[in-house]
Amino acid sequence: MDKHKESSTHDNPVELQRMIDMLGNDVNTALDVATDGGHTAVKLAEHAERVTAIDTNPEMLKEARELAQSRGITDIEFILMDVHKMDFPDESFDVVTTRFAPHHFTDIRTALSEMTRVLKPGGKMYILDCSVVDGNLTETVINHIELLRDPSHKCSYSLRQWEQLLKELPLELEHTELYREEYELPQWFDCMETPQEKRDEIFSYIDSLTPTLRRLYLYSSMFMTTYRVEILAHKR
Repeated sequence: MDKHKESSTHDNPVELQRMIDMLGNDVNTALDVATDGGHTAVKLAEHAERVTAIDTNPEMLKEARELAQSRGITDIEFILMDVHKMDFPDESFDVVTTRFAPHHFTDIRTALSEMTRVLKPGGKMYILDCSVVDGNLTETVINHIELLRDPSHKCSYSLRQWEQLLKELPLELEHTELYREEYELPQWFDCMETPQEKRDEIFSYIDSLTPTLRRLYLYSSMFMTTYRVEILAHKR
């Protein structure tokens, strides 16, 4: 089974529709950053005149093209490109989106600066990503868990950290929300092919936390608690 095409996280219809509701149905040009399997780009293409989707992984772009073709969508341009150095002119897009990708960005400030640069004045930026509860300790805990599961993980940012990052840019925040979710187990591990010893280490680590932290990150054999952040901003 293709893990990306079947991803309930990336292709969640409720979350994708909420994104569209927040962005509005009348969009001219849209850019999806780190498109992965292309689910966000495909949803945007249902409402935008022109969609561009970028990713640094050729295999992901191949999967994204196949997804678009399978849904009869032909007006998405898929480009091999890094968000940290995008080859687009300033003020190229009405909308810039990224979902479940910023925690992989090696330089979050550069990535956000580039995303803002290519956004037109008045254009909207939408971000959805895994997140953490505000606080030095909680921010450290969940990032340690994520890194154990996925060696490519860089950092999941709290809402506090996101607001600080975005206030450095010519953006006005319209919506910010932190909400609690649950990863399904063992799928959460299987999608990254996490070795059993790392899975055991994660559970052992959570069990060693204080009662307060354990309540924030409850788990069972069926689920693991997680947090997500959703952000909508427009460019001044």
